[in-house]
Amino acid sequence: MHFDPDRLAFNLSFVTRDRRFNFEDKGFSKIVKAKLFDKMVRLSSDNFNVILGWSKSVGLENLPETAVRLAINPEFVQSHRHEDCLPDYWIFRLANTGRVIGKIQEKTFYVLAVDTKFKLYKH
Repeated sequence: MHFDPDRLAFNLSFVTRDRRFNFEDKGFSKIVKAKLFDKMVRLSSDNFNVILGWSKSVGLENLPETAVRLAINPEFVQSHRHEDCLPDYWIFRLANTGRVIGKIQEKTFYVLAVDTKFKLYKH
């Protein structure tokens, strides 16, 4: 049987080692954690092609890699996952508490950074 996923899944294994933008930062509070969980549930609740049509305030947006100042976890590059990802960085908003930046491979969103300081790209 062939399985073709149509919903977004999330992988948290390759978050940046830069503590300002990972789960160890003091800005990654209980509120941010709750918003991250809620947003992952929402984004995985509908068909991927449908969420691509949502506005960037509730869905996904993408930016060229050159527009984002992110130190990618070297393990992500060593795994060669980046070679099969969609172009650019993909971002989803955690309301006014932050942005989650990652790469998408097939229907898996690899979370690479959580920006609670709004410093990784120009807003």
